[in-house]
Amino acid sequence: MLRDRPETPQDDPTKLWMIPYADLMSNLVILFLALFVFSYATRSPEYDRALARIEKEIASQKRLTEKERQLQEMELAVRLKREMSRLRLDDFGLKVSSRRIELTLPSPVLFREGSDRLDPAAEELLSSLAGLFSQLPNPILVEGHTDDVPVLGGRLRSNWELSAARAFSVVEFLSSRGLPAARFHARGYGEFRPVASNADARGRRMNRRIEISVIRELSKEGA
Repeated sequence: MLRDRPETPQDDPTKLWMIPYADLMSNLVILFLALFVFSYATRSPEYDRALARIEKEIASQKRLTEKERQLQEMELAVRLKREMSRLRLDDFGLKVSSRRIELTLPSPVLFREGSDRLDPAAEELLSSLAGLFSQLPNPILVEGHTDDVPVLGGRLRSNWELSAARAFSVVEFLSSRGLPAARFHARGYGEFRPVASNADARGRRMNRRIEISVIRELSKEGA
């Protein structure tokens, strides 16, 4: 019995072009490698100095950009404080760290007791904040907190839900003023992160708060 043997380029004259083509590609690869090695080995000292100068200029520009960003962030913190004074809001907190610029607002400034709907009087404050935040591209984190008094009745079943709903209400308002929604993160902590004791009215009032943070370390912290 005769078996079919594999077909080779010699059997099919139309495939003979593959042999010199493969040799040509191999020679071209070797040629380009040789040219690269030659150019690298024979580069002039001026080339190295020019490359070092370019790298130094790029690094200097990055440092300048970082300093400009930090300066803008500090200016934002100053403007936030001025705006709170202009609106005669004394019961607020402002903390600046390497990670964030954190503005703390007592809940009564934004919401009525037990409600997650913004008080109409809060629109002026939040509109002013939206204008200030529009000057920087930084992410913004909104966190809601409550005291430990249980939520009774209504559609919200717990302080956790209330704090989260309030944070979302603030985010929705700020984004409706033209700030990109992708910049925002909202979190609700209920009564589980108090800053004072819930044993008295003053402590409970301090715990009912909204924290709005401008995240400073863009490359290290998403929120």
